[in-house]
Amino acid sequence: MKKDFIFVICILLSLLAVGCSTDNPGPEITGPEPIPFIKFLGRDSISEGNYRGISINSSSDDAFTILEDYRAKNMITYLGGVNNFFSDITDIENRIHLFEWLVLDEKFDTDSGVQLQLESGKVKSITLNNRKELSQWPETVNSKEAVQIGDQSDVLYNKLLVLSKQTEFSKKFERIVLLDRYTYALYDPEKASLPWTFIYRTESQAATEEVRIYFKDKKVDYIIVDHFEQK
Repeated sequence: MKKDFIFVICILLSLLAVGCSTDNPGPEITGPEPIPFIKFLGRDSISEGNYRGISINSSSDDAFTILEDYRAKNMITYLGGVNNFFSDITDIENRIHLFEWLVLDEKFDTDSGVQLQLESGKVKSITLNNRKELSQWPETVNSKEAVQIGDQSDVLYNKLLVLSKQTEFSKKFERIVLLDRYTYALYDPEKASLPWTFIYRTESQAATEEVRIYFKDKKVDYIIVDHFEQK
C-alpha cells in the first residue's frame, strides 16, 4: 500500500513537471499591465491630538524633523511643501543666497540626488541623498566645471547652468528645491500658506494615506488624512 502511494505521488510530480515545461508555453500575454484599482476608504480631519507623532500646535520645525525621519526610512514620499520648487535653473539665479539648502534631483527622489548646504550664499557641504559626502559634484568632471565647497552663489549658479545643459546630468535638474528650514514664508506668504503634502506608507502594502498638514503662524493648525486601499 505504501509503495502504491509513493508511485501515485511520483506520477503526479511527473505530470506537474510536464505541465510546467517550456516546450508548450501558454498563450503569450501582451499589452500593458492592468491598472490597479484604488479605493477611497475615508477621510480624517485632525484638529486635536496628533497624527503619527506630529502634534497639533507643534512647530513647523518639529513637524519637519519627524517627517525627515520618516523619509529617511522610506516611509513617506513628499508631494509638496512650503518649499521653493523649480524645474528651470534660471529661476534661481538671484535667490540662491537667500537659502540654506539647494537640492537637485529627478522627478522622484533618487539615492544620487544632490544636497548642497549653503551659508551666506557659499557652498558649505555637498552630500548625496544616500548620505555620501563629496568634495565636488559631479565627481566625474574636472574641478573647474564641478560645484565645489567654497563656491560663491554667482560661481555656483554659472556652474549649475552649464551642467544642466549636459545630457549626463540634466535629469538631476528636473526638480530644483531651495530650502531654508521652511521659512520661505518670509518673502512668499502665498506659497507658504499651502499645506505640506505627502504619502505615508502603512505597514499594509495595500493601504496608503495621503496627508496634508496645514499651518498657522508656523504651527500645525490641522491635518487632513485621506485613506486609500489598492486592489
